[in-house]
Amino acid sequence: MTSRIIRVTVGQLSLTLGMFWLVMSLTTPEPRHVSAGAAGVGGGLVLLLWRRIRLPVRPVLAGSVAIGLVGTVAGLIVRTVTVGGMFGWFEDRGWPFSWLGRGALADSVDEARRQALAGGWGVDLFRLAVDVVVWSYTGLVLICVFGLAVRARKARRAPERAE
Repeated sequence: MTSRIIRVTVGQLSLTLGMFWLVMSLTTPEPRHVSAGAAGVGGGLVLLLWRRIRLPVRPVLAGSVAIGLVGTVAGLIVRTVTVGGMFGWFEDRGWPFSWLGRGALADSVDEARRQALAGGWGVDLFRLAVDVVVWSYTGLVLICVFGLAVRARKARRAPERAE
């Protein structure tokens, strides 16, 4: 009973926040914002409709956690470098949100870049957590769609075998 209340609450919050994010990103041409909102909406719907979906919990949970971690690590491929004003150099990694970054300010852009490279990377834990959640919701939705497609295919083939 308690797990059902938590699942419904998290599902409703995810659906609401995902829809809000989608509405707010209508004027933004970046696909990462639309992707994050769509993942929240999809994950919220799956959590709210879980009893109707009727898929095995452990494989779906394991798959969505694995996709969440793999997607977050794979998102590090996306690299953004910006030059701030005349004296700053900043590099960020991560998708849909950059959670790994380094940067520096100096008397020239080259000096700022050198200092940033020497300074090392910094981790934004909040954005990292949001990335893991977005990728996990994406995995949850993909696994559920795949599971429902397999179930529908089996149901469609069952009458053919009976004849």
